[in-house]
Amino acid sequence: MNTNYPFISVILPIRNEEDKILSTLNSILNQNYKSDKIEILISDGSSYDNTINIINNIANQDPRIKIIKNIYKIVSTGFNLALNDAKGDIIIRIDGHCEITQNYFEKCCNLLKETDADIVGGVIQTISSGLIGNAISIAQSSPFGVGGVKFRRIDLDKGSYVDTLAFGAHRRELFVDIGSYDEEMVCNQDDEFNNRVLQAEKKIWMDPTIRTKYYARSSYFKLFKQYFNYGFYKVRGIQKRKRLFSIRHLVPSTFLISLIGTSIFGYFLHLPWISFSVIFLYLIVNFISSIIVSQKAFQIPLIFLSFWILHIGYGLGFIWGLICFSGKWRDNSLKDDHFNREQFIANGGVSI
Repeated sequence: MNTNYPFISVILPIRNEEDKILSTLNSILNQNYKSDKIEILISDGSSYDNTINIINNIANQDPRIKIIKNIYKIVSTGFNLALNDAKGDIIIRIDGHCEITQNYFEKCCNLLKETDADIVGGVIQTISSGLIGNAISIAQSSPFGVGGVKFRRIDLDKGSYVDTLAFGAHRRELFVDIGSYDEEMVCNQDDEFNNRVLQAEKKIWMDPTIRTKYYARSSYFKLFKQYFNYGFYKVRGIQKRKRLFSIRHLVPSTFLISLIGTSIFGYFLHLPWISFSVIFLYLIVNFISSIIVSQKAFQIPLIFLSFWILHIGYGLGFIWGLICFSGKWRDNSLKDDHFNREQFIANGGVSI
């Protein structure tokens, strides 16, 4: 391992993570990295479960852990509040329901030294428990489920520059240059930030040998809510950046509009084949995709339903976002009000 240890600030914006926060913290504390070169800033969004008690039990024995109150409860504001106190040369965001591999910090530091990238990271392995949870995790790892986004593909074997990734390691100066998370982005804040990075002509590198276990939702209601919000705030992100991040983001809403349009058109023309053409084609593709990615026959209907809920949720959210944010196409201002750039600079570490 490289003997030059950049100081790392790990930021966890969390809320009600009692089920997974212990395993998340253990995966951070057990890194094969010099222990006095790590600080852990946990920005808690007013958790009302047992999350804080679990954290306090560990923090009482480990002074590297600091808890920051985030009364605003959203990830973007929580991240910014923690970032103000960060001293690290490298800033890493980790969610409270994931686990990083033991060499995560080491690999990210080496990549930042070896490449000209400003953010580096790896792929996420989506896992869950129970029949429904397993079906959801399979759907979220499938190209049919989430498009061609690279950081969800654990089958990749070669690193490359990418347009976005999750749980990245950032050079400190990046936040000085372009600001922090936009607090209007209740969801998709890292996606908007990563696209801002690219627009600033900076680079993101993904190495598939770096893997993170991400615990997926375990109910269809939570899955629908998650992807509805993704679709909803994707609209605001597009408005902010004045560009379409990827054509895949338009597919679910286009599908829904086509479904409604052909149904109405076929009904008034008394042509049932038109009314059912889009839904019939979708059901066929969904069913075939479910068979391909399933590991056992009994998973097929559960994966089929997971795909359906994921696509409907995202599509409806995107359409609702177009309606709710219709008056904001000219407002692309960065709203990172709780990021104190002067305080962040004053806390600055040594550039890598």
